Amino acid sequence: MSPFGLTVAILIFTAVGWYFGLYRLKKYGSDGVVIRDSLATAIFGLSALVLGFTFHGSVSKYTDRMQTIRIEAQTLQSVNSLITYLQPSDQLAVKKSLENLLDTRLSAYINITRLSDIDSEAEKITIAVRQVQEDVMRATLNTSAENKTYATNLLVPKVGNLVAVFESGTIDAKSHPPILLMRFLIALLCIGAFLIGYTMVLKNETDWLLASLYMLLIGLSLYVILSLEFPSLSMSYGEINRDFLRLKDVMK
Repeated sequence: MSPFGLTVAILIFTAVGWYFGLYRLKKYGSDGVVIRDSLATAIFGLSALVLGFTFHGSVSKYTDRMQTIRIEAQTLQSVNSLITYLQPSDQLAVKKSLENLLDTRLSAYINITRLSDIDSEAEKITIAVRQVQEDVMRATLNTSAENKTYATNLLVPKVGNLVAVFESGTIDAKSHPPILLMRFLIALLCIGAFLIGYTMVLKNETDWLLASLYMLLIGLSLYVILSLEFPSLSMSYGEINRDFLRLKDVMK
């Protein structure tokens, strides 16, 4: 559910709680309906706990993804600087593969609408990485005797690191909170909204300003969480891919 959809759902549940409170008040009277503040407080506390847990996890994953991007760009640059030990014709082939990998990585995860899209984009990156590895291994066999030692001991291990860091980046891109946890969080927030409307009626404390602020903050919180989980959809393209874009200028 999108942050806007969740905000609408919270508004609906607040209204349902409001009218349900009116119904019970008319049916049983003010003396026949009792509000248990301890239960309401427990539900709001649980909602805050789950929301904080989800937010903390999203921040941690975002930090790991950005760190992985920096390592990917740095390793890609290192491989590019070491292809000088190859034959000139092989340098062109490997450089073309590196540029293809960079372009594929830059275009990945932009137009993501479903989780299955992440799998398809990750597969494209894996294919591009494999092509770089194959081209380097083939070129190492053709290099001159004086450069073979450097190519074998410097370039080949660095390509191995390149494969490892891009595999780690693919795993990070696929890592997201369990759907069950998100559904549980949404259920808790909707129940909290219901209690707000219900309590306002029974306690005759109609404060729609605070209720509106609650809905706004909840929607904003979910927007931040989803932005951290899918940064390519909501954050600046240049901010996220700054290291890759700088490397692209260097490789030109």
